[in-house]
Formats: sequence, C-alpha cells, structure tokens
Amino acid sequence: MHKFGLILSLVFLFSSCQETKQIYIASHLTDCEGVAPQKCMLIKSRPSEEWSYFYDTIEGFSYEEGYFYELEVAVTRIENPPADGSSLQYSLLKILSKEKDQTVGQNMTHSTPIQQQEVSDIVYEASTRGSFFQIKINKDLIQKTKDRSLKEINSKKCSKEDWDTILSFLKNTPIEKIGDLTPPTDKRATDAALHAKLKIITKTNTYTSIGFDHGNPPDEIKQLVKTILSLSESIE
Repeated sequence: MHKFGLILSLVFLFSSCQETKQIYIASHLTDCEGVAPQKCMLIKSRPSEEWSYFYDTIEGFSYEEGYFYELEVAVTRIENPPADGSSLQYSLLKILSKEKDQTVGQNMTHSTPIQQQEVSDIVYEASTRGSFFQIKINKDLIQKTKDRSLKEINSKKCSKEDWDTILSFLKNTPIEKIGDLTPPTDKRATDAALHAKLKIITKTNTYTSIGFDHGNPPDEIKQLVKTILSLSESIE
C-alpha cells in the first residue's frame, strides 16, 4: 500500500509539472538572437495571435520548411535549468495538421496586391544588447520609442500622403515574401550594426522580415525602410 501511494505521488508530481498545448508553426524559419545569432521557428497558440520567436526545440518533431503545422505538444517544466538554457521542455504528442504554403516557389509578381491585404501597421525595429528603437506607422500616427518596454512613446500625425507613399513601396514586394529576402551584409552578427527587422501587419496576419543590418536592408525594401526612418526623424 505504501509503495502504491509513492507511485501515485510521483505520477501526480510529474503531471503537475507538465501541460498539453496546441501550437501553430509558420512555414519558414527566421533570424533571431539567442546566445548567438540563429534561425528560429515562428509559433503562436491561436490563429489570431502574432507570430513569436521559438528558441527551443520540440523533441520528436522534424520540421520541414515550406509547411504550416498545427501540433499538440507536452510542455514540461525543468527544475534548475542551465544558465543559458530554457526552463521548459517541449515534446511532440501529435501532428494535427501539415499544410503546404502555396506561396512558396511562386513568382513574387503573382502574389496578392498590397491593396487587398489591408495593411494596418508597419513596424521597424533595431536593437543590440545596449541599444533599441522602434518606429510604428499606420494611417493615423507615426510613433517612435527607445524604450524596450514600449511605455514611453512619442508620436506625430501621419498624413494621407505619407501613408500612401509607404504603401506604394510595397506594390512590387508582396508582403508574404519579406521573410525570404536576403540581407546584403551580416555586420549584426558581431554587433558592428544594429539587428533590424520589419513587420507588416494586416487585419489577418503579421509578416516579419528576416533580420538585417540597420541601415542596409534587402534591396526590395530599401526604399520603404529609408522612408520610414525619414518620417520619424522629427520625432524626439
């Protein structure tokens, strides 16, 4: 009886440190900053949420780029994790769905026009260990902050002309492809340049570029980035 009680206690203890979650995984990897620059999966818990970086691995799961996944995973809390390690361990329970990203391999000029995507916000962010700034633009406001917590934000009105100009730069660069654009330089890997990224947010999705050196984005979005930075210059 004592042995049975001990086993039951261990089972209860293990189950209390573990939970089952459903997650969604994007069809492409993206640059991210962990202990060192690396490639991360993008995940979210609900279809309506924004994608977020996933720095860990999922035991038993073999990721194939070019496919969207819906997974059921077990998440176990690790006691006393290493200083540079995660406190959570992910294990695959079931692949609920695996769907091919139909945009992969298509010619960029055949993608959905920007007007149909209904862009709501464009966010430019650049950072290193000791520096950070973010610019967020929509049809109403141009916002700028150097506060990582995004609490102290300065702003000015965005004119219709400025907003139309920004959208015009996206007409020949389909937003769902910005994560595939190749950065021309890699100085951010040694902190010789700020690590920058561009987010384009629509009513249904958030599209995030691959990381690039601040001041030297991929050619396809160079004019857009230049305009974003120019519009924010007068904001202190």
